Amino acid sequence: MTISSQSENQRPRLGFLDRYLTLWIFAAMAFGIALGKLAPAVPQMLADMSVGSTSIPIAIGLILMLFPPLAKVRYEALGQVFRDGKMIALSFVLCWIVAPAFMFMLAATLLPDKPEYLTGLVLIGIAPCIAMVLVWNQLAQGSAEYVTGLVAFNSLFQIIFYMPYAWFFLTIVPPIFGLEAHVVDIDFSTIAKAVLIYLGIPFAAGFLVRIALIRSKGTEWYDQNFCRQSVRSRWLRCCSQSSQCSA
Repeated sequence: MTISSQSENQRPRLGFLDRYLTLWIFAAMAFGIALGKLAPAVPQMLADMSVGSTSIPIAIGLILMLFPPLAKVRYEALGQVFRDGKMIALSFVLCWIVAPAFMFMLAATLLPDKPEYLTGLVLIGIAPCIAMVLVWNQLAQGSAEYVTGLVAFNSLFQIIFYMPYAWFFLTIVPPIFGLEAHVVDIDFSTIAKAVLIYLGIPFAAGFLVRIALIRSKGTEWYDQNFCRQSVRSRWLRCCSQSSQCSA
């Protein structure tokens, strides 16, 4: 057996769910579309499970999805990320210059006669993903500190500049290309609340769990046991035990 084959055998394999994550995402999208078509009452039922603009099912799902990667972050090392000016600048250029411009050109090219879809595509393009980035980085065994720092940077930038970007790309830019301008009423508090709920809660949970367990069990136990054994399964087990106790 060669050295390369030995190293490949020693390399940890992804679990079944993680290995086929892309397939599950497309399957969930297809299931959601089919469910909305076959059972029209379900979308309204889910919409009723909301508080203001916050969907409770989506919030629960995102918190459970984001907690595992955020529990592995060495928060004390985040300062090093923000001192890396080249990485921050690269993230800014890709997320806030290239992505919005690309999405606008894509919308203007493919949907010039469908203003409602054009508006939706532009609004998606100026909102960098702050959830799946953490999951993909974990699957790729990337730096938890770097991705967390960049997500935090983009989240704060999104709270401040989402409305000006929406105004610029929907009101100023379209007439330049002969398209109809649109005015979208976006509330600053809605954006801030969404970011704080969908990202702030799992951030706080990951940070507090890490601090509490390291103080009680030590860093070595936390890294070798809690993080290496599925954080997701431990988190779900704790939630189920808590619900059983409360019941």
